[in-house]
Amino acid sequence: MSDDVFQGWTATRWYDDPEVRAAADAVAETVLEEGGLAPEETERIVREHGDRGRFALLLGLDAALAHANPYSPYYDAPALAGTLVNYLTEGRFNGPETEGALLPRCAFPGRPRGRRTKAEFFGVHRVPEAEWERIDHTILPSVHDPHFSRDEPVAVGCAPVLETFDDVEVAFEEKHGMTVYRLRPMDTAGIRSRIKTIIRRLDESGARLAVMPESSLSDSLLEHWKEVAFDTAGRDRERHPLRFLLVGTGPLGDEDPPPNRAVLIDRWTGRELLVQDKLSGFTLDAEQMRLWRLPDAPAGGTADEYSRPGSRIGVLDSSLGRLAVLICEDLSRSMGWERELLSCGVSHLLVPIFSKPILPFRWEQQGAERQVIGLGTWVTVANSLAVGDAIPDEELPGPRYTCLVAGPASLDRTAYATELQFGAAGTGAELGRLRTSGLPRVLPGAAYDAWHGHWPDGK
Repeated sequence: MSDDVFQGWTATRWYDDPEVRAAADAVAETVLEEGGLAPEETERIVREHGDRGRFALLLGLDAALAHANPYSPYYDAPALAGTLVNYLTEGRFNGPETEGALLPRCAFPGRPRGRRTKAEFFGVHRVPEAEWERIDHTILPSVHDPHFSRDEPVAVGCAPVLETFDDVEVAFEEKHGMTVYRLRPMDTAGIRSRIKTIIRRLDESGARLAVMPESSLSDSLLEHWKEVAFDTAGRDRERHPLRFLLVGTGPLGDEDPPPNRAVLIDRWTGRELLVQDKLSGFTLDAEQMRLWRLPDAPAGGTADEYSRPGSRIGVLDSSLGRLAVLICEDLSRSMGWERELLSCGVSHLLVPIFSKPILPFRWEQQGAERQVIGLGTWVTVANSLAVGDAIPDEELPGPRYTCLVAGPASLDRTAYATELQFGAAGTGAELGRLRTSGLPRVLPGAAYDAWHGHWPDGK
């Protein structure tokens, strides 16, 4: 179909046409009963009705696929069992004979539902081959899935881990004719003890998802996180609710330069579920080095992060939704990833950062709100205390926060409204809490039927 149909008002007009909807309903009923539509029937509809018929076909197929979409409220479609199995085993609805990927939708842009774009008419995402080639997409097997309920909020725990620059190894040096810097956490008995306390407090708080900050991870501390998380796991969800744990980022591996890598683990198994290398290195300027009081920093000029940038984007599907990780600077440099994440519809972005304290209306909030409006995703930003500890209050006045969770204020998408939850922690082992003393919360990703009027019970 020509994009002109969707760029103007034509598709919007057809969507509200009773005859088009009736034709789409008939297609959906046939597909749900028989598992497909005969080619000769498809040809007849297109021959007689052209693009209008193609649009009705697409709406009908989409309504049928809602019954194979694990994020939708519909079940019991035996004829589409093969399609669902293909998604669970191959990571997409479509088979090997077609390029790219057809993925179930689990997020919807967080802006008012007016005239829809082409993609917003449907409950699936068509990911072109060019984008699909850059995405490492995995599906968590059902046996390991925490089985988040689509309507139940999920508590999110964010601990600073790093308290002062005594917890961080900061090094400046000359490389290739320029000044570079390295950041890595100190592997001390104090930090190892802090990690045990963090996991205990996450369980006690009811958190099921946790995000640690940037530059708090090393190869040895990654193994410690895995051991402590697994050793303290229990099958009692009430006492041990924590499952998904992003253990921070850091220079992992033996490469020179190493990647700045984030790792998401399953607390019950210790397995790495999602690994993401920072896509864009950060450049410190002279004013930042002065304000942050970085140890042994040069008096002027700039310093580049000494790390190997990533080139691929990891995406994980589970009952929580479609998860991806952006690391600090990546949230601001959307050109390197936005096309891929928009095409596959990420529902949750986890963003560990190493920066000055989170403040309202600054870059963290601006970046998060942009993704809520554009993607419909929930964004969790987690920071440490190290930089803030070095900055005097008079140079950075106002309330200081260690985490921010942003998401759509309404599932109905009737306004440009973002829910902002700022959390603060006083020590490395504390969890960032709201003013009400509770933890921030997100909703699981789900293809809510209110988003699609052509679905069986859509409104």
